[in-house]
Amino acid sequence: MKFAIVFTVVAVALSTSRAQPVNECWSESLGFPCCPSDYCEVAKTDSSGSWGIFDNNWCGISTDCEVSDDEVNVDIVNDEESIVAVDNNDVEDEIDSGDEEEKKEFSNEFIFNIEDNLNNKKTVSVAALEDLELNIDGYHFSGAFEDAEYTKYFDFTNVTQSNAYDIFLKYDKREQYKKQSGIDLNSYVDSLIERTTSFIPYWNKESFKGKWNYIDGVFLNSVVNLYKKTNNEKYKEFFIKYINYYVAEDGTFVHYTEDGVKTVDNDLGWVTGELDTVCESKILFDAYEMTGDKRYLTAIEFTYQKLMEMPLCYNSPNFWHKTFYINQIWLDGMYMYAPFLARYAVLKNDLSILDNIKEQYAFIHDNMRDENGLYHHGFDTTKTIFWSKNNDGKSENFWLRSMGWFAVSLADILEYYPEGENKEYLKNVLEELLNGILPFQDKTTKMFYQVIDKPEEIQLVDKFYFSNLGNSKYGDINTFVSNYVESSGSSMFAYSFLKYGKVYQNGGKFEDIGKEIFEAVYQHSYQNHTLSDICITAGLGPEAKTYRDGTLSYYLAEKVGEDDAKGVGPFLMAFIEYNY
Repeated sequence: MKFAIVFTVVAVALSTSRAQPVNECWSESLGFPCCPSDYCEVAKTDSSGSWGIFDNNWCGISTDCEVSDDEVNVDIVNDEESIVAVDNNDVEDEIDSGDEEEKKEFSNEFIFNIEDNLNNKKTVSVAALEDLELNIDGYHFSGAFEDAEYTKYFDFTNVTQSNAYDIFLKYDKREQYKKQSGIDLNSYVDSLIERTTSFIPYWNKESFKGKWNYIDGVFLNSVVNLYKKTNNEKYKEFFIKYINYYVAEDGTFVHYTEDGVKTVDNDLGWVTGELDTVCESKILFDAYEMTGDKRYLTAIEFTYQKLMEMPLCYNSPNFWHKTFYINQIWLDGMYMYAPFLARYAVLKNDLSILDNIKEQYAFIHDNMRDENGLYHHGFDTTKTIFWSKNNDGKSENFWLRSMGWFAVSLADILEYYPEGENKEYLKNVLEELLNGILPFQDKTTKMFYQVIDKPEEIQLVDKFYFSNLGNSKYGDINTFVSNYVESSGSSMFAYSFLKYGKVYQNGGKFEDIGKEIFEAVYQHSYQNHTLSDICITAGLGPEAKTYRDGTLSYYLAEKVGEDDAKGVGPFLMAFIEYNY
């Protein structure tokens, strides 16, 4: 069989330069219009000829634009190479008759005229939207927009093949970490306190609670620890005053409506059936130690009673995360209850409680830790939940703040364990965890990513996620979102490295790493008395909320905000370890 392949020497030149126009058109037979006779801007060259984009549509460039009369071609016949001079008609005769396939190829491509704020311009065609190359080294992708003012995100929902679209990309320079000095956040704490003048806190950016909740507890935990370091009475005064909004004189929890109607009733002031509410009760031990007021002991006993009512997961010593998260363990759950339970064990001098806590950590270590050293956000002990993509019970991704909560819980409970086997085991789990996350630290900013192991990954996120999560930043559209360095989880690891390094390494490398991470958050995410880059919330399921599925799209679709206690609290705790 005879094989004839023609290589046109000038094909490469066509992709980078303008040819001289001559009126001859060939693309109408393929179902595409001809470019204007004086238009020779080549966007793509294939076996049919050279293609341009005019008025946002493919068009065929005149064949005489492409070659001159003295063009030289390489003709390979039966593997024997010879140099021959041919004209365009000769070349066309030897092209295989694949016009319909060529037309189909073009019809199946998306075309974009791209401009960005770095003064780059280009036209690209891709077979799938996910094939768009949007990353630029040294820059963070902030979004694709419809306009050059970057006011409206581009909606990729209804883009079609063969049509061309103008999109404007925005990038932010990824600033290199620089060592910081003279950091003082006391005025920031004061501003947060000053903006909380009643039972409605400034630091809760999720929704109004009006009852005992972990978000308040995270912030108040930082305030009481700042008081312990500074002995500044204003911190103690605010701490006790705010707790007493929600704990009545007899130790009953209090409920408020947004307009200030107060009801003293445990059934209203306490959320039954979840670990989260237990979290805030760990500060009741501090309130009791500071005041001797027995209302706090009453509230502590009520909290313990409610915790013991929580079901245990199938084949596990661990509690359900919530009663509607059946047989599910979440990493963040350990922060929600373990420090409270450890302090309760010390209060009651009951070492068996500490034994049980250790076994709960061991189960998580053995079942939720990945071979890469990271921990999965959630685990269903029945291995039947929808968000376990591999049917192994584990959630798909490694969410930064879930690992941060887990690390902080370990750093905090160690002080309540006597020296011995249990304490050594938990120290080893924490040290292993801290060493495990270090390879994923961003080398530029020195922070960690929202989804830890996917740095700067850009995902086409479906409106299914935005609309169900109420993320008005993007609205009801499909658009590209980039993974980002997140401040709350990074602050949690700053705190954990600092505390472990200071207490158990006598100022070793972990303390230096913790200082670096804290300074990185301060440099990157703290400006003008505001902490940004905080993932407001994230979770898994339940079954009725299939959009909380643990995918990368889900974690990137969750709202990102400022000054929420889930970021502020850990940031201040890291500051306390850093500064005192």
